Amino acid sequence: MGQHADRATPPTIQRRREWGRRSVTAVGVLVGSLVLVVVASVWSIDRSIERVDVSGLGEVPESDAESSRGDGAEASEAEALTVLVLGSDSREDLTPEQRRELGTGDAPGERTEVIALTRLAPHAEEVRMLNVPRDSVVERCDGSRGRINAAYEIGEADGRGGATCTVETLTALTGVTIDHVVMVDFGGFVDVIDQLGGVSMHLEEPLRDDGSHLDLPAGCVDLDGRDALAFVRARQLDDDYGRIARQHRLIAEVRAELAELGVFDDLPQLLRVANTIARSVELDSSLDLMRLQQLVREHRDTVAGDLEGRALPGEPTTIGRAEVLELDEAAIPGMVSWLLHGDAEAELSTVDDGADGGDVGDETEERSGGEEPTADEDVDPSNGPQTLSGQAPAGTADGDVGGDC
Repeated sequence: MGQHADRATPPTIQRRREWGRRSVTAVGVLVGSLVLVVVASVWSIDRSIERVDVSGLGEVPESDAESSRGDGAEASEAEALTVLVLGSDSREDLTPEQRRELGTGDAPGERTEVIALTRLAPHAEEVRMLNVPRDSVVERCDGSRGRINAAYEIGEADGRGGATCTVETLTALTGVTIDHVVMVDFGGFVDVIDQLGGVSMHLEEPLRDDGSHLDLPAGCVDLDGRDALAFVRARQLDDDYGRIARQHRLIAEVRAELAELGVFDDLPQLLRVANTIARSVELDSSLDLMRLQQLVREHRDTVAGDLEGRALPGEPTTIGRAEVLELDEAAIPGMVSWLLHGDAEAELSTVDDGADGGDVGDETEERSGGEEPTADEDVDPSNGPQTLSGQAPAGTADGDVGGDC
């Protein structure tokens, strides 16, 4: 027998080594599985978001447009963003039952009910929103002159894309560089409000509009998605500016409720809300999930602030037999300056928030069956007269959201 016998590893130590290897392997498998679940979840969320390619985003307008519209200082505010928010009147994804329930009618095509330039500036105390009334007469992307709400359908028809045509039209009109586009249709709007749990608000007087199926009592009311859509679409209550004021009011109420729930103070919860909303809207293709979450992080303080809303001023006029709005071109530079820089000295007019009930402007003629004007209604007198009562040009929604509920 040799002098140096092999020394076997004690059984206890051997078992510990094997258990250690198994533990490391199990932890590795678990971590790997969790990573795959996270990646799959992010991929699933990202795939569920509808996106569209939009040309002209982030492009600085020509120098003559900048100087004439007051946008020349935009380059010095590199972190600020201007997001175009569009509300589409498309019924394509609604069933006949949904159309009847929501009172949307069956108008074909797709136009923009809401056109709002929204400014997110990192050091601002508020989100500034500048609306362009849907019946405003402008030069559109194809060189034609007519209602701005038809620019989307024009872009869809000529192949450049509805959002692209709308961006080109607005850039030429205002000189503002548009960084991103967010679009929601009737069905998506209802989904967003329902997924956020609805919204509560106080009304001084009852509001009723048969065309949009709006029927709300005075006092505290809880609006689900259907009621909220009727609230922002109602046509018999007032005019374009009244509708814009109601839209601002609803956004301010939703923001106030989210703030009360502490959503803006809890980044993970804020990201979940952003992801929820993103799945019900259409975004430009540059807004992938990572970019969206980056913007939420960078602008969380801004979106927690008040909403202040304005609208481009104009006067009602008639083209053929259709009533439209002629914008006050001289007022546009001051409005754009306010949007970009929050210029408190800009000459801005205000209107009462019609959503609060009370006197909300002259009653307008109901469109038969809730139908929307077609893209060529602005030049075709055969479509019949449409009523638009001209009121003061701008609505505000700077945190005043009515009585407590």
